[in-house]
Amino acid sequence: MIDIHTLPVALTIVLVGWSSWRFAASQAELQQERRIWLQGCLCIAGGLVLEAQPLLHWRWLDAVSMAGLLGGYQQFALVLSRLQQQRSHYLPGVLLLLLTTLMNTPWQPVSVAESWNTVALALVYARLSWLHWQIERAIRQGYPILTTLYGLGMLAFLARLSLHVLGLQDPALLDLVEPLLYLLASTATIYGSFGFLMVILRRRTQRLVRETLQDGLTGVLNRRGLDEALLQLQQGMPLYPCVAIAMLDVDHFKQVNDRYGHAAGDEVLRQLARFFRQSLRAQDVFARYGGEEFCVLMPGAALADAQRKLDQLRAAFATQALLAEAPDLRCTFSAGLVCWDEVEVNPEKLLHQADDLLYAAKRAGRNCIMVADPRGD
Repeated sequence: MIDIHTLPVALTIVLVGWSSWRFAASQAELQQERRIWLQGCLCIAGGLVLEAQPLLHWRWLDAVSMAGLLGGYQQFALVLSRLQQQRSHYLPGVLLLLLTTLMNTPWQPVSVAESWNTVALALVYARLSWLHWQIERAIRQGYPILTTLYGLGMLAFLARLSLHVLGLQDPALLDLVEPLLYLLASTATIYGSFGFLMVILRRRTQRLVRETLQDGLTGVLNRRGLDEALLQLQQGMPLYPCVAIAMLDVDHFKQVNDRYGHAAGDEVLRQLARFFRQSLRAQDVFARYGGEEFCVLMPGAALADAQRKLDQLRAAFATQALLAEAPDLRCTFSAGLVCWDEVEVNPEKLLHQADDLLYAAKRAGRNCIMVADPRGD
């Protein structure tokens, strides 16, 4: 007879999948992932209903129901892999699905089919447990709920396999393992959609953080992002003996706008930001302070080393072709450089000091770097 809980569980899986699909509707770039996830929910729900229906006991229906269950779970794994920018391997999943279908045909003994189904589902649950562990680790969730659910489901499948292999078909053991297996499998499947939702929420949060801390024109940090970076550096100052801080801007930028237009000026700023991102170290910070003015933070760099590096960048940037429509255009930048070596010093004060040195470099003829006197004179 059909289990009284099967239809509600199947319906819940479909509804949760549809809710997840609707929730992700705002992510325009995830149209294919949304479709695959909903298809996975429908496949699993259909497989459950076919497996539990009491009217037809054809082996071909067993093959179709297992194909639905296994295919749905593998679609879950595919979506979770793609959302984490992992390479998707289709061949192992397709082979597992084909073998499972063949094992459930009428030509195979029922005991062999049941053992193989248990192995196949344990493998898929192990994969899902691993993927959810990566997700929960990335979002720093304290207790890995979904990892645990899928892991316990895998162990339950392995326990059932052990009963088949050892020939322990005791009804008391089966009555203990089967309900536990069904409970874990159904719970993990229903709550598995929360793994999908966690990735969507994480992507949405990352996008909001980017929009809040990132400059829309150049893609580097904006003023708020710079303040966050300064705060983090201040909290981690014991790790660095000093932090070099430079303020810089493009020389004669108004002339570029007046002669070539504001679109060309924007492209010059983008090229400057791209040049610095490619030239600085991984731990360095490059941010747009405002207009054509930018800030560079170089943790661990002594004043002399930072000056040498900025001079190299200044000379290299002066040779860059910046506009395709004006191949002869070359731009330079001026900079003011200070050293932050005391936690107690307000970084805002140092930014103003570097800004004053920047304007001193402008008055000195531009295309140069003015450095703070290390003696503080």
